[in-house]
Amino acid sequence: MSTLIQLPEGSVCWPAAALSSAAQDIQHARTHTDRAQGRERRLGGSTRWERSYADACAWVEWDWVEMAEGTVVQADPLNVRSNVLLLDECGRPLLSSRRRAALATLVYLLPWQGPVLDALRNTAGTRRGASVEQRLAA
Repeated sequence: MSTLIQLPEGSVCWPAAALSSAAQDIQHARTHTDRAQGRERRLGGSTRWERSYADACAWVEWDWVEMAEGTVVQADPLNVRSNVLLLDECGRPLLSSRRRAALATLVYLLPWQGPVLDALRNTAGTRRGASVEQRLAA
């Protein structure tokens, strides 16, 4: 008896073995910055990377935090959101734990810190400009 896998619409299947080459084709799509919260007042946000096909778009997205100026890290390396179904060498879906580890490895291979730091610089410039305007208005 065969069991069909129901994929959410827009899902993309990738062989897990192809992840390292996929890292070369994936492009930064967007980075979202959240305001500093909590006692430590750290900035954080999420970043999304995509690989487009003729009829679909594969994406991976994760949260990050700024540890110090110029240093960003993943908030939770095993919490990578994605519409990618990873397949083993026999074409079967990877177990959830193996999928999380494989996606964490993909993120490790991506040069994601640069675009995130660029977004932080843009945010810092905006915040600095706002504080100057507030001082001039006072």
